[in-house]
Order: sequence, then C-alpha cells, then structure tokens
Amino acid sequence: MGVNLQVLGMQSVPRLAKKLGVRLSFPARALSVPLPPDDFRRLLDDCGRILDSFFKQFKVSWGDVYINSDIGLERMAIAQEMQLCSHDSILDIGCGRGYFSIAAAKSSQTVVGIDLMDGVERPGWWRNFNTCMDELNLCDRVSGVKSDAERLPFRSSSFNVAAAVHSIRNFRSYRSVKAALKEMKRVVAKGGRVIIVESLPVARTKAQESHLLMFKCKTKYTLGELDYLPEEKVAEMFQKTGFQRINIKRLDTTGARHHHSFA
Repeated sequence: MGVNLQVLGMQSVPRLAKKLGVRLSFPARALSVPLPPDDFRRLLDDCGRILDSFFKQFKVSWGDVYINSDIGLERMAIAQEMQLCSHDSILDIGCGRGYFSIAAAKSSQTVVGIDLMDGVERPGWWRNFNTCMDELNLCDRVSGVKSDAERLPFRSSSFNVAAAVHSIRNFRSYRSVKAALKEMKRVVAKGGRVIIVESLPVARTKAQESHLLMFKCKTKYTLGELDYLPEEKVAEMFQKTGFQRINIKRLDTTGARHHHSFA
C-alpha cells in the first residue's frame, strides 16, 4: 500500500464511510492539525486497515481515495480552472508527492513532475511517487524527475503548460523563483502558459490568523521557505521575468479554508 495515497486516505476515509453507510471511529478532520510522529504513524496504520477493508468489501479504488480527499478535491478544482486539454503536455514544478500531477493527468496527455527530493532527507521519495502513479494506473502518463527548477533538463518549447502549484514557498529566495520562472518560460512552447498557484495571506478565522502569524515567524527565523506571497509580488516577479500578458485570478476551492491566486 503506497504511503502517498494512504496519507490522502486519512482525509478521505470519513467521507467514504459516509457514502458507503459504514459507521466507524475515525477523526473526521484528520491532518487538519499537525500530529506528533507516533500519533501520525498510528493514525496511518488505522487508516490502512480501514482502506483495506473498503477495497475488499466495497471495491473502492485508489482513485476513489484521491477524489474523496480534501487535497484531491482541491487539486482537481485547480486543474479544472486551468482548462487543460487532452493534447497538453504539462510540467509540474515542485511536484512533491504528485498530488497535482494526478489531477493534471486526468485532463492532459502527459505530465512530468520535477522536484529536488533526493532520497537522503526523504528516503524512498521517488519510489513512493512511482508507486502512487502505478496504483492510479497513470505510469504511462506521469513521470517524475529529480531536478532543480532553476536549471530544467528539458529542451526549449517542450511543454504546453508549466505550472507550480503550492510549491514556490519552498524556494530559497525570490531570486530563485524568478530564475525558475525564466526556465518555465523557456520550456513552454509559443501559445502555451506558465502558471503559479499559491495560497494568499488571507485569514477569515482566528485559526487562520494564528497560522499566518506562526508561518511568518517561521520564515523569519528559519531558512528554506518564503512567506505567503501577495498577488502584487507574484505579478511583479512575472513582469521582471519578461512576461507581457499576466492574468491573475482568485479561486476559493473549499469554502473559507483555501484562497488561491493564479498568475
């Protein structure tokens, strides 16, 4: 059982149980707050046992797990907003576990996900990525490549769309983001699109206000992550990278919990 989709199972199990008419004791808001490592592993094990029974008794698939998770629903909404086409080739910058790659593959021809995960800090990262795509029968359409977004190993005009979904905050600096934008522009064919999707620094609840304050403190005193970017900053980086046509949209995919800016 692949760990990447099993993580999503922690979100989808309550929703699947409700649809299947199954009563079970499982936290309805799994992963809504950070958990200590031991608690997380126990919850993951419990989730695995529940999913195994769903697979056997109700013929639930890993695709069902994905589209019933909060992350899967959100990524599918983002892919739909992008209006991807069946002939598109997509480059997923900072693909992480591949959650957007999955959504993009459902509407396009091929997807290449790139990330710098090297197996040292996260052993088995690409093995888990490939297992995830295999469980969803997407191996023929989705591939993962270890690469730095500032030096993409692709020829110019190789893709129709280059997208960075919830990934630019993990870049080292604004300079790194602008360098990646230049590379994304280079590898996208004429008439294609370069898209950045990020959560806005917007809070509608006290919990969201607390999260933004804590995240700002984290980015101030640690290395490796940028703060949430306002729309003006994203537009400025596109302009300084030489883009002539810039379109910004707001998308609220899950009520008050996620507010995204598209550029």
